[in-house]
Amino acid sequence: MFKWKKLMAALAAPALLAAAQTASAAYPDKPVKIVVPYSAGGSSDVVARAISDQLAAQLGQSVIVENRAGAGSMLGTAYVATEAPDGYTLLLADVPFTIVPALYKDRVKYDAKKDFAPITLLGLSPTYLFVNPKFEAQDVKSLVAAASAKPDTISIGSGGNGSLTHLMAELFMLTTQTKLAHIPYKGASASVNDLAGGQIQASFTTMPTAVALYQGGKIKPLAVSSPTRQADTPDVPTFQELGYSGLTVQSWWGLVAPAGTPDDVQKKLADAMAKVMQSDAVKQRLSSVGMNLPPDTSAAALKALLAQDFARWADVVQRANITFE
Repeated sequence: MFKWKKLMAALAAPALLAAAQTASAAYPDKPVKIVVPYSAGGSSDVVARAISDQLAAQLGQSVIVENRAGAGSMLGTAYVATEAPDGYTLLLADVPFTIVPALYKDRVKYDAKKDFAPITLLGLSPTYLFVNPKFEAQDVKSLVAAASAKPDTISIGSGGNGSLTHLMAELFMLTTQTKLAHIPYKGASASVNDLAGGQIQASFTTMPTAVALYQGGKIKPLAVSSPTRQADTPDVPTFQELGYSGLTVQSWWGLVAPAGTPDDVQKKLADAMAKVMQSDAVKQRLSSVGMNLPPDTSAAALKALLAQDFARWADVVQRANITFE
């Protein structure tokens, strides 16, 4: 009986392989879903909806955006990790994809490094270090000097514990060997509002969050975390220019699929997305929310960025001894 079962399995294997190959060749023959692990209206949702129509045109199938918010992106991410690796369920990933595993090891129900295959790098956006215009330090050198002279007395706000702006503050302290008093807020807007009001002295945030206060002269940018200066703030130096290359860090958005998705399906998606990313409509939509089109949007570029960010944030969390319940 055992030998008979083995024979039947051996005979069935080629048929199953042929069926899988046929399904791959026909891809896509039904709608494709992009899961956004946040509520509608946020930056990741904007990105997903900006690319969905163009991707649908390239694939010849409907592309549906589905919001699955909860647990700081973990709910939606876990859902995609357990979906069939057939190219019909994709994840719109962003920075928390690489931060969450370092912060919440025991609570994460998936392996972000192993359970996903990179498809396309979609967008990049730097963060700025802002201060109140009346604060004593009006450049990074002066801020570092003041923080060194008075440890734990200068306050730096963030959009919340575990957010990118929080980890940027921690990375700033580690890089400059200073101690600032971290003040977490429920959202980046609340942080910059208090910065403008003088309740805190400094804060990391993105330009779209801060643009109104910046243009009104209520807050002042000292440096930007992009590799080069930004076109809309040409007078703001990069951290790299100031000698802090370790602070060259950007927000990012990417499209990933469950690991095990057939190579030819991944290639079809990547090829389609390469055309999508050349669309003027997509470029304009992403630019309108403060995102820059990466010079390289390939799966390889996203893979390299993920590897860098996984290592970076694990190191920051460990060195800064960040722990949450």
